[in-house]
Amino acid sequence: MLRLLIKDITIEKPQPKQLLVHIRWQGGACTHHSVPLPPSIADRMRYPAPLVDRVRNLAQSLPDAQIVNRLNQEGLVSALGKPFTLSMIRWIRHRYKIPAAKLMSSEESTVQQVAERFRVSIYVVYSWIEQGLLPARRLNPGMQYWITVREADEQKLRDRLRTTS
Repeated sequence: MLRLLIKDITIEKPQPKQLLVHIRWQGGACTHHSVPLPPSIADRMRYPAPLVDRVRNLAQSLPDAQIVNRLNQEGLVSALGKPFTLSMIRWIRHRYKIPAAKLMSSEESTVQQVAERFRVSIYVVYSWIEQGLLPARRLNPGMQYWITVREADEQKLRDRLRTTS
């Protein structure tokens, strides 16, 4: 019965996420309807802007593992409805170029800074860390070390450099 009333239908796509439907009726009247398209799978899987902003704010003062704990404690879930994991937070930080927290105190140095200070390779500094000669910490596994060089440690390391080849 509807076919008897409609003369023709024209569909336009004026914007990426919208269709415009023009219906011309048998009597000559025209009606226009705007129909939103459903989001693509990529859009449905994308993290919403408020969550990304929340991670950005938390990343200024917390390491990734603590961000995971905070979001899960707040009852927030991923796009798939699952609790957050460390890899999800790392992906969000990577995807949206959110830098990791720089929780370094004024007494701490990076591996590169210690290497330059002692004029050695960074591999020597890593060796000192593994041997327990330098106290170092990491915020997350796989992240950079933060090293505290005390005066006593510095003297021991300089003596070690003088006596080794």
